[in-house]
Amino acid sequence: MSNAAQRPSWLKPELLIEIPAVIVTFAMMLHITANALLRTFKNEPLPNTLEITQYWYLPIIAFLGFIAAQARGQHIAADLIYERFPEVTKRYVLAVLSVLAAAVCLGFAWFGWGEAVHAREIGKTAGVSDVVAWPPYFLVPLAFGVMVVQFLYSAVKAAATGEIQHVVTDPDDVLLLEELDEMQAHEREKSGPLDGGTPNDTDNEKETAR
Repeated sequence: MSNAAQRPSWLKPELLIEIPAVIVTFAMMLHITANALLRTFKNEPLPNTLEITQYWYLPIIAFLGFIAAQARGQHIAADLIYERFPEVTKRYVLAVLSVLAAAVCLGFAWFGWGEAVHAREIGKTAGVSDVVAWPPYFLVPLAFGVMVVQFLYSAVKAAATGEIQHVVTDPDDVLLLEELDEMQAHEREKSGPLDGGTPNDTDNEKETAR
């Protein structure tokens, strides 16, 4: 049994990204709900709720989501042409496209780093408020830098080992793909070789002897 099969589900590396994103999402929900209730019933809304949501909550959720989606292979893709390629060709197409995607992400990371440094130098705030807004700018180079590594890893894995990641056109397809993999594995176990040959091989040998 492989290490991946033995590893508990709660030890998956993706959770290092997904758990903080979920925590921030719930914090945003509670913050916005509290602001709405206080504004409605006491006419005392929480200060700077819009600015905090726009400049802090949403960037954290979005950029952590980019990394998590790539790690799980759940970015939505248009695979109309890709799915028609032979399996041998798919690995090289995926490798080339992954390298191109890594190059694009590297460009975004480089540009984002310059913008983040500039925002820090000028002490950027959220709009006309006094809410500090420059730290989330560093999420741009961080997230796209991580995605550069992810895409390069996918390219090497596809080209060197032939292991390709499913291209998902709908996030719900992930569950379907997992079920199909389980069904195929179960079918392989049922139709495995028995006493040196499959049942079909044994029948063919009997027919030949007759």
